[in-house]
Amino acid sequence: MSLFSKKQKNKFAEKSWQGRQSRVVSLKPRKKEKKPKKGFSRFLFWLLFLAFLGICAYLMIFSPFIEISSISIEGNREISSIEIKNSLENLFSEKYFGVFPKGSFFLVNQKGISGAIRNVSNRLQVISVEKRFPASVKVKLNELKAEIAWCSGGVCYFVDKGGLVYAGSNMSEEDLCNSGFLVLVDDSAQPVDKGKKMIDSDFIQFLEDTAKLVIDDLGLQIAGSFHTPGESSSEASVPVAEGWILKISSEYPKNEAKKIIQTLFERDLNEETRKNLEYLDLTVKNKIYYKFRSEESGDDEKTEDQSEKAKG
Repeated sequence: MSLFSKKQKNKFAEKSWQGRQSRVVSLKPRKKEKKPKKGFSRFLFWLLFLAFLGICAYLMIFSPFIEISSISIEGNREISSIEIKNSLENLFSEKYFGVFPKGSFFLVNQKGISGAIRNVSNRLQVISVEKRFPASVKVKLNELKAEIAWCSGGVCYFVDKGGLVYAGSNMSEEDLCNSGFLVLVDDSAQPVDKGKKMIDSDFIQFLEDTAKLVIDDLGLQIAGSFHTPGESSSEASVPVAEGWILKISSEYPKNEAKKIIQTLFERDLNEETRKNLEYLDLTVKNKIYYKFRSEESGDDEKTEDQSEKAKG
C-alpha cells in the first residue's frame, strides 16, 4: 500500500449543464403588454387645434375690435374729403356674400377702396393704402386735373396734363367749350381707350401755347373747338371769332409764329381785310399761307376767288 494513494477519477462524466446558472422557464403563455391608445389623443389634439383656429379666425374677421373706424385721406385738392370718407364708410358697412364684413381690418384691400373712390370721381387715383392695426386706414390719392377735353366720334373725354384719358364726359362738345375747356376734336374719329395715354404731353402744351398766342398775343378770341387730323398729328386748326381758321403746327416755335403773324397783320392783313379771310396756314415751317373766301360782286352774283398767297 502506497503512502500516497492515487486520486481516483470521477466515475461519472460531468454533464454539460452542470456548473451553469439555472433558469426557470415558465410554460404559461406570456401576456401581451397593453399599449396606450393613441387614436383618441390624436383626435383630441386636432379637435382642440381646429377650435383654436376657429376662434382666431372669428376674432380676425368678426371682432368689432378690428373693424375700421378711423379713415385718413391725403392727396385730394378740390374733391371733398368728407365725400370720399362717406363712400368708404358705405363700403365698410357692406359684407362679402352677406356674411364677412368688408370693414374688417384683414379684409380691407386696395381694390375695394379704389372702386369706392371711383364712385366719387374718376379724377381720383389711389396711390397707396396703408392699414394700421387694429382699426385705422390711410389712403393716399392723386387727383387728376382735366387739362383738355378730347372728342372723337361724337364722344368726349377728359385728358390730364400727361396725356392720360382718365374719364368720359357726359357733356357735349359745345357745352365743354362754353365751360371753358380747351376742346380738341379728332377728325379721324378713332376709338378712345380710357385709362391709357393717348396724347403726347408736348402736343397738349402746344395746344395751350396756341390758345395763348391767339388770345394774349394777337388779341383775338377762339370761337370753338380745336381740330386735328389724328392723334399722331402735330397739326391743329383753331377757329377765330373773326370768322377765319388758324392752321398751325407744333414745328413752329410760339415766339416765331407770333412774330410772323403780327408782321403779316401789320403789312397785309389788317382787321378790315381779315373779314374775308378763310384761313391762315403755318403748317409748313418758315412759310405762311393764307386764303380769302369767295367774294360776290355785282348784280349777276359772279364769284371771284383770290389766289392763295405765300409769304416766305
